[in-house]
Amino acid sequence: MPRLKDKVAIITGAASGFGEGMARRFAEEGARVVVADLNTVGAQCVADEIRNGAIWTQTDVSQRSEFQEMVDAAMNAFGRIDIMVNNAGYTHKNGSLLDIGEEAFDLITAINMKAIYHSTLAVVPIMERQGGGAILTT
Repeated sequence: MPRLKDKVAIITGAASGFGEGMARRFAEEGARVVVADLNTVGAQCVADEIRNGAIWTQTDVSQRSEFQEMVDAAMNAFGRIDIMVNNAGYTHKNGSLLDIGEEAFDLITAINMKAIYHSTLAVVPIMERQGGGAILTT
């Protein structure tokens, strides 16, 4: 029996790379997957290839309203959220921190840190009502 049978997982940054790999593996293990990413073409492609009821959302995790829209889409499609994977990330080109502008630093902080806050606010109440869940942050 698949280890994640009947579980629902949201994975951010899932249109490519590590997130795509997790989305595919979770689906192989029986999970229904929400493929969330800013890259709509990639997210839709991954969800279409996974099938198994996978859906995709265009989500900017730095924006609380978009994070909530993603969670609402998951709840509307599947009725629960068992696993939240905070995988979306952003960085700057290699170089001196002294060359990084405040706008770029704020974007890095919003995607890599504040999104975890958004995640907690959005999914913990759902998981508490369900009696449990898991939040993974990469």
